[in-house]
Amino acid sequence: MNEKGAKEKRIGIIGVGNIGMAILRGLLAGGVREKIFISDENKEKLRYFESDPETGSRVEVCESNEEVAKRSEVIILAVKPNAVPGVVEEIAPFMNEGKILISVAAGVPTRAIEDYLGEGRKVIRVMPNIGARVREAVCAICKGEYAREEDEEIAKDILSTIGTVYSVKENDMDVITGLSGSGIAFFAAIIDAMADGGVYEGLPYDLSLAISAKTAIGAAKMVLAGEKPSGIKAMTASPGGTTIRGVYAMESRDVKAAMMEAVIEATRRAREISEQSSMKNAK
Repeated sequence: MNEKGAKEKRIGIIGVGNIGMAILRGLLAGGVREKIFISDENKEKLRYFESDPETGSRVEVCESNEEVAKRSEVIILAVKPNAVPGVVEEIAPFMNEGKILISVAAGVPTRAIEDYLGEGRKVIRVMPNIGARVREAVCAICKGEYAREEDEEIAKDILSTIGTVYSVKENDMDVITGLSGSGIAFFAAIIDAMADGGVYEGLPYDLSLAISAKTAIGAAKMVLAGEKPSGIKAMTASPGGTTIRGVYAMESRDVKAAMMEAVIEATRRAREISEQSSMKNAK
């Protein structure tokens, strides 16, 4: 890459809620050399960064979103989808063709943001999930019409500080929102349900929850190592044993169908948000 890498660029973050905060923490832990500029509509939240010894010397709180855009080369837009139009209109005058806007707003297409910014402005769209809080996010990324491969690599470099990054087609973003963005909550619900099963059978909740979560990690690591889910079931479900009895209980209650429907419904909602964003932009 001929241009400066992400660690040498001036980065700004607009919105320091759950995802914005996680990205900020990841960047600080990842050794970004330049000071990071931040803004948020919640001014009380920003005072924390000024007094925090970990971030105070490396993060500069800005008075406005416009100031973040003016002083940064890469701007991470981490606000709610309904706030995107107003924020993008604020910062548009300061977004020259050399700057990159990375949007993590769910359901807002790159085209909608480009139309607000103007022709030639570089937009990267990202769908992370809340696993960013422990640097285990799944991040799907795609570039808009005017962004280049080098711009996408810069965005990947930034996002790799909070987890794993996958390049995808923008048409797949809504499905990934349902599968990963929302899906982490579905897995949390399963972990909690299994922990409650342990409590029902006499375990203390904290112990049962820890064992349930660790068991989920083990299954996930086996799958990522190449094991098929069906193979893991075959390894543990001996004839007449405990596992097959539990699998029977799950199958008889259509747990698999319920989980599929959860992803499908979350995807449908993501598509609705995308359509609403496109319609508003067309008016």
